[in-house]
Amino acid sequence: QTISSIIVVAIENQRLFRESLRQEALRKELELAARMQMMLIPDNKKLPANDKIRVQGFYIPHYEVGGDYYDFLTLSDTTVGFCIADVSGKGMSAALLMSNFQASLRVLFTANVDLDVLLRKLNTVVVLNSSGECFITLFIARFNMKTRVLEYVNAAHTPPVIIDVMSGTSSMLRQSCVGVGMLDEMPQVGKEKISVTRPTKIICYTDGLSELTDDNGNFIGASTVVKHFPNSRPISENIAALIDELDIRAGNPDLFDDVSILALEIM
Repeated sequence: QTISSIIVVAIENQRLFRESLRQEALRKELELAARMQMMLIPDNKKLPANDKIRVQGFYIPHYEVGGDYYDFLTLSDTTVGFCIADVSGKGMSAALLMSNFQASLRVLFTANVDLDVLLRKLNTVVVLNSSGECFITLFIARFNMKTRVLEYVNAAHTPPVIIDVMSGTSSMLRQSCVGVGMLDEMPQVGKEKISVTRPTKIICYTDGLSELTDDNGNFIGASTVVKHFPNSRPISENIAALIDELDIRAGNPDLFDDVSILALEIM
């Protein structure tokens, strides 16, 4: 009986050892995936900070990898493009779809492409790659620094906040069409154009931020953004103050989703 017990314990120890090795391998794979995904997110040190435009971002996934994505692209000498997106769902499947979406967007988004055409092409890509099981909310915009015209499409995404720095007034860049991949064929794509004639801040974010709750259990919405950004301080300081107030950090049990912020300051 003693020998049998020793053998049983030894076999169980071997099983537990193999299981721990498997878990460690999975953990290493997730760490690698997380590092690879962070390479798709623009480094703040490489984003523009000049006398025409300044850009800063922030991203923290709920799990090791996530389905949020933002980007900033120099499309020509006078034109820049930027976007923020959120895949329905979380984890590895959302991260894989988002990485494919990022590659497609970077190929298709140019200085001259019609945003209507761009959205329809992206919709086809997402429908084919997700088989209709996921969709992506997207805010995408293009800004001409010479004409100071901002054109954008909000495809079911959380409305960004646009702030006149001099007056402190704010408004929302609201939804203009359905999300990317919600339908096999996108219906009318509502493009919007506005002139940015004064110093302006544009703050884009995902619902992981807007659906955080206050002490009464209510969604904060855009209230914290409107609180921290209508001032002359740099957008990097605005973001830092917002993150500090809401305690947005890894390990915070109140965070239930990925949180992403992309802020632009047009001089």
